Amino acid sequence: MIPGLEFLEEWYSFILRGFLITVEMTSIGLAGGFVLGSLLALGDVYGGRLVRVIVNSYVEFFRGSPLIIQLLFFYYGVPAITGVKWSAYTAGAITLILNSGAYQKGYIKGAIEGVPKDQIVAAQALGLTNWQILRHIVLPQAYRIVIPAWTNELVALGKSTSALLIIGVGELTSAAMTVSALTFKPLEVYTVIAILYFTWLYSSLKITELVYKKVRIPGLGEEI
Repeated sequence: MIPGLEFLEEWYSFILRGFLITVEMTSIGLAGGFVLGSLLALGDVYGGRLVRVIVNSYVEFFRGSPLIIQLLFFYYGVPAITGVKWSAYTAGAITLILNSGAYQKGYIKGAIEGVPKDQIVAAQALGLTNWQILRHIVLPQAYRIVIPAWTNELVALGKSTSALLIIGVGELTSAAMTVSALTFKPLEVYTVIAILYFTWLYSSLKITELVYKKVRIPGLGEEI
């Protein structure tokens, strides 16, 4: 064992569990936010004035308020208002989805608007319905175009999961704080955690880059 890292022999499983929760919460937030962001983007691009006002009000609320405040509101405030109690894990997952959806909406909207208009005109000339155009032409291209920008949300949300410790979710940063307090080795513990975060997020970015190179449309989008 490397000198100074003896604590890993006793605490590696605890740290690993925190890391897995972090990855899980990031995945939930990204997946749910992707679906929500897609719906918000479609509402903003194709909806009427009222829909756009509602969508943009939602987005500004979640982008304009701290994630920690949102977590506290959904964990303490919503149950107090509705009488429905839920776990810190559930409150955290819901908050991450709603927060990520607001950010992903902007990325997806930009990608939708990046699809060449002449393709849409050509599809209309062939007699395709608006739904067919959206399903077969706009979204397949938009979801490829958005990948480079979407990686920003992957990194940002992965790091933002550390805020979950405020409501008692045992993610990686929370695990690190516990181990640091019990071992009196804050430098060693947080160094290991920083390396773990970096390795995970950097590897995720590289995998995303490979996926993008496989599916990117020549002449559209941008390189990562």
